[in-house]
Formats: sequence, structure tokens, C-alpha cells
Amino acid sequence: MATILDQHGKPLTQEIASIERDLHRTFYGRRLTNDDDTLVTRGKTKGLRIYEELKRDAHAGAVLNKRKLAVTSRPWSVQPASKAATDVKAAELVTQALDHLRFNRLCKRLLDAQLKGFSVAEVMWEVRDGLWLPSRVMARDPRRFIFTLDGELRLLTREAPLEGEALPDRKFIVHRYGGDDDTPYGLGLGSQLFWPVFFKRQGITFWLTFADKFGSPTAIGKYSPSADDTERKKLLAALASIAQDAGVIIPDGMVIELLEASRAGSVDTYEKLVRYMDEQISKVVLGETMSTTAAPTGLGSTQASVHNDVRLELAQDDADELGETLDDTLIRWIVEFNLGAGVGVPKLKRTFSEPEDLSARATRDKTISEMGWEPTEEYMLATYGPGWVRKAPTPDPLQTLLGGPPSTQQDPGADTTGDRTVAATDADPAGEFSEADAGKPLQAAAKQRTAHRQAQATLFNAADTLAADYQRMLGDQVQDLLAQFEESQDLPTFRKRLVALANAQPSKAAVDAIARATFAGHIIGRGQAPKPAGGLRAMISRMFGG
Repeated sequence: MATILDQHGKPLTQEIASIERDLHRTFYGRRLTNDDDTLVTRGKTKGLRIYEELKRDAHAGAVLNKRKLAVTSRPWSVQPASKAATDVKAAELVTQALDHLRFNRLCKRLLDAQLKGFSVAEVMWEVRDGLWLPSRVMARDPRRFIFTLDGELRLLTREAPLEGEALPDRKFIVHRYGGDDDTPYGLGLGSQLFWPVFFKRQGITFWLTFADKFGSPTAIGKYSPSADDTERKKLLAALASIAQDAGVIIPDGMVIELLEASRAGSVDTYEKLVRYMDEQISKVVLGETMSTTAAPTGLGSTQASVHNDVRLELAQDDADELGETLDDTLIRWIVEFNLGAGVGVPKLKRTFSEPEDLSARATRDKTISEMGWEPTEEYMLATYGPGWVRKAPTPDPLQTLLGGPPSTQQDPGADTTGDRTVAATDADPAGEFSEADAGKPLQAAAKQRTAHRQAQATLFNAADTLAADYQRMLGDQVQDLLAQFEESQDLPTFRKRLVALANAQPSKAAVDAIARATFAGHIIGRGQAPKPAGGLRAMISRMFGG
């Protein structure tokens, strides 16, 4: 589409589709009427009062208040426009001014715009400490105000009931909710809330009628054809007394019966209707239902969490819109009155960050730890805060009983000369008691068990030493085996020579070493060996001629 230019070749800046050129609207002079359909069709002489009456419904009043509290319960702060000294000073001035007011109460009154479309508050200025500051900000009934075609707010008075009186600048705060850009009246939630609240009230009325009709039987009195007016009045009085008294008396010949009413339909029909309307009210105000009314079925806590996130998104949007209104009115006026128009206007912000679910974080950390990772002390302090120290390692119960060092320490009798070191506790890491220990005192059995493990560790170390010293004992046999392999032309011939070598007598050194080791093992196993001089290592070296 071609751009329409002015006579200087620049784009037009004036408004073209202004509200006064809207052929769908009806105007009374320069007065702009509220085009809320619900307000036009149902408001009549009450006007916005019909939306105020919606708060009398218990559920509607609760969710409306809940939506306000979702904003006002959050901490607020005033952020400077920049780091310049004058802008920081402006933010400090505004913070002090708002602290002097009942600020959250003011925010709740301005948030009435959510229900009615717009709200109005009047600022009462005073000189305090040489500065022009608000002493009070009072909410006013929006029914007392109208807007002109230019969006100007005017006050309806006895002297000007139609066109209203003009109002001074920097005096009245107007907060709007919903509606189009060309509708200064806004469009509140009352337009949607009216009908579910209305149907709920009608449903409760029918429910009470149902309970009255079917809760107790209807009394029927019968009189004879010859009964005169006096007798008929006595019978009618007796019927009236049934509803109040436990018993009545009637003349002889008169009959009173109780008629049980029959009904078709479920007794919970009206309850379902009322609950359904409550759900619609929650959806209109909060955008969801489960943060107010728990559902018996569904996805459980996950779905409830999603619903609560929707409610928080609405609350944050409400806070942002309210902050923009106050930034452009009250906060700007405080700055301009005291610091001039050239100073950056600070911004009102509310904090909506939710605390982290540490239970979910701990579950995740446990999973990562099971994968082989360990958190640092800095991470633990930053995530879970102070007050945590590392748990001491769990001691070996056996060593605790004996009063000795933890089982993770190396046994003094362990041999560290070879590639493999066997501690006294490695032979039996479980540390369980055998049948041989049954009936012994716990302390004595523990000592005996420790001695068994040390002896077994000695044998393991001796076997390692023996295997490592094969060259001295079996070197000649190995060389003969390699020579026979080189000389053999085929595997059958090598197999025959290998059998001959296996049947040959071992060397005297090998026989002596194995004999000494076997003898030492018998002695250690029987518990008859004296403590060797120089320790177990020296004993093993002497056995193998080292």
C-alpha cells in the first residue's frame, strides 16, 4: 500500500481512524459512552455497580482477590533509568515517596480495573521536607467519571451531570484493563463474569426450592362435605401448625395426610451446575481451575503445576501493566515536580522469580552422583546454602571393636616388594565370622579372625614372590623347552619332547623353595610358628633364598 505523504513529502503523523469518526458509535455531544455490551444490556441505572455486586459471590470474590494478591504479595523496587547520579537520585526519591504511602493498598484499588475496565485514584499533594510529595492517594468510584472523544477524563457533578467537569493535570491516576486502544473505558472481566455468576445464583435458587419441596412431605387435610367455615379454618390452622410444631390436634372426623412428592432427575443436578459455574468463574479470572479447586482426576501434580504457571503468568502481566500506569503518572509526576523534566523516569518492578525446588535438584544431584560424579564444596554451598559439612567415612565395624586403625590402611605385615600388594584384610574383605569362631567372646573371635586374615595375606604374598623368582628356580628348564621348540619340525614331535621334559626331575633349587614354602604354610596355618625376626617380609626372603 502506498504511503500517504504530506506537502513536505513526509509521512502523515495525525490520527486518521479516530474514535469520533467511528460510524458504529453513538455520541452525546463530546461525551463517549461505554460500549460494554453486558453493561449496556444489564447495567441499566446501576451501571458499573452490577460488576461490584459480583464480589458478593463467595467464589468470584475469592478468585478476584487471589488475582490481586498474586501481584501485591510480590516485593517491589524502583529501578533507576540509568546509572547517572541524577537518575539514581530520582529512584531513591520515588522509593521514599512510595514507602510513605500505603502503596500495596493503592495497587489493590487500582487493580479493580480488572473487574470494571478502568479505575481512578486521586493524588493528594503536600510539601514535605521541601519537596512536593503525595500524602495520600485515594481510590474513587469510576461511575463518577466519563471520557470525552479526546480521551479526557471528566468528573460528573450535580452542576455538570452530562458533560462533566474538567480536571487538573497531575491529579488523577487512571488505570485501564482490556478493551481496544480507542476505548478509554477498557473492558473488564465483569463482562464475562456476569453470566456464570448469574446462572450460579439462579441454580442455587432452584436448588433451594428443590430442597424445600422434596426435603419434607406436603400435608393434606380432608374435611367432610358438611363442614362449615369454622371447621375449615380449624383444619387450615392445623395444617399450618405442622410446619412449626411437632404435633397438632384436630377435631374428630377430620383427616390429615402427608403427601410424599415424587421426582424425576438426579438430586446432584443443581450441585453439578453450581460447581461447573465456579469452574467457569475460575477460568475467567485466573485462566485455570486447579490452583483453586482440586480435580479428582487428571494428570495430578504435573497438571496442577502447569495451571499454577498460567496463574503466575497472568499475575506478572498484571504487575507489568500496573507498573507502566504508575510510571507514566505518579512516578513521573514526583520526578518532574522535584527534579525537572529532563531527569530519567525510574521504573517500578515486582519480583516474580520462584524459589528453586531443592527436592528436585537433590534428586538430580543424586542421579549424577550415582553416575560417578561428585559435587564440589562451592557447588554445595551455592545450591543448598551454609550449614553443611562432609560426612566422615564409615569406619570398619570390626576395627571399631578392636580399637585399631580403619581397614583401608595397609597392614604392617603386607609385602610391597612385588607388583601386587596384599593387605591383611584383602583376603577376607567381608570380615564375616566363620563357624570356628562360634561360642567365642566377640573380642577374642575378632582377634582370631584378624590373625587368620594376616596369615592368608602372607601366603598370597609368598606365592607372588615365588612366581616372580621363577628364573632362578626354573630357568634351565625354560631354556630347554625353548630349544626343543626351535629344533622340532612339527607339533607331534614337539609334543613328545614336551612330555619327556615334564617327566624329568625338577632342579634342586625349585624343590627346596617349594618345600620351604609348604613347610612355612603349614606352620602358619597351625598357629605354631613363632614371630619371625625381622617380620614377615624377612621370613619370606629367607624361605626363597633371597
